[in-house]
Amino acid sequence: MAFLSDDLIGQHKVKEYLNSIIERNRVGHAYLFSGPKGSGMLPFALRFAECINQKKDGQEVELPWQKHPDIHVFIPMPSSAGIQERNERLEWLSEDSYNLIEYADRPDSDKERSKNRQAFYSIDYFRSEIRPVTRLRPYQGKKVVVIMTQVETMRKETANSFLKLLEEPSEGVLFILTTHQYEQLLPTITSRCQHIAFGQNTLEDVQKALIERDQMPKDKAALVAKLTQANYAKTKDIDLDLIHQSRSDMIDFIRSSYVLDAIKINSIILNWTSTLNTEGIIQIIELLESFLRDLIVYSHTQSTESLIHEDEEETIKNIVLNLKEADYHAMIDILAPVHTELRQNVQPKLLLTVLAFNFSTLLRGQGPYIPKERAFLHLPALQLNP
Repeated sequence: MAFLSDDLIGQHKVKEYLNSIIERNRVGHAYLFSGPKGSGMLPFALRFAECINQKKDGQEVELPWQKHPDIHVFIPMPSSAGIQERNERLEWLSEDSYNLIEYADRPDSDKERSKNRQAFYSIDYFRSEIRPVTRLRPYQGKKVVVIMTQVETMRKETANSFLKLLEEPSEGVLFILTTHQYEQLLPTITSRCQHIAFGQNTLEDVQKALIERDQMPKDKAALVAKLTQANYAKTKDIDLDLIHQSRSDMIDFIRSSYVLDAIKINSIILNWTSTLNTEGIIQIIELLESFLRDLIVYSHTQSTESLIHEDEEETIKNIVLNLKEADYHAMIDILAPVHTELRQNVQPKLLLTVLAFNFSTLLRGQGPYIPKERAFLHLPALQLNP
């Protein structure tokens, strides 16, 4: 069990650094891993915890984290969630440490229960579940390891209570924290942790993992790595057959928006909203963003080498050739808030219809159908007749 093995993806400098800590037996009392989504901080945290507790009193204690009595993993939870839900997500993690378990990426297996469920560390959660663990003594390992993900979601009262634990650390307790938003943390917390920064994985590292870990053909691995922007965790939710079908529908959506073919637009939207849940529609939006970026790249470079959707080369060339005035940057800007709006239960059919109207003008190089400063016009019931 070592950091230098290939089952941990990329992050070569981090591997070497954490491996040196283990070999020199110079373990601190708190570590803060920060980095973008998909960088693999949680798998590294789990392996770090396993390695730290691999030996005790000269004896080998090689237990995986999920079976080790001294390793405790906590994730932010919605206020309505129970321990059973957390255990279910940890079970996903035990199947593969790269599985998505964060609510923002994988809200719930039940479509109805996944609505309006913001995950965070409440003070009650901290007091009842986390703080009691920090009072335990190591049983089979050297340290009681407390792993907390997304610590930027701690409420103010929770962060202040947690700070007291960091200020008066127990000799037998080790904290491993992860965050996607380092700048949002209290300086008093970051200053008491050893900070280890993770970078975005490379396309090559993710492609290699897909080929070796998942036995994926090389050409498919290259496409999936690009589609997920080198986020290996997201590759697990990629259905290539669905992607190809969705991409075909997405291109039809762009074409139909340009000519404002209401029947075709409505048919595409109805198909998406009736067969996909919120996360599925968000994947369509992300696919659309990546396709628009390809249009921008090709219109600027006239090269297909860096395209994500390189197998749609002819389609991309034709769109750029025939829609020379199109404002693809503005189209991406309009897509940006859609992820949040979908998770706030705004009707997908209405959102996608508004997108089609805006795309119809932006593809002609004109301004959006309704400008940002008059967004209320999307709600005609609120308009007053003069």
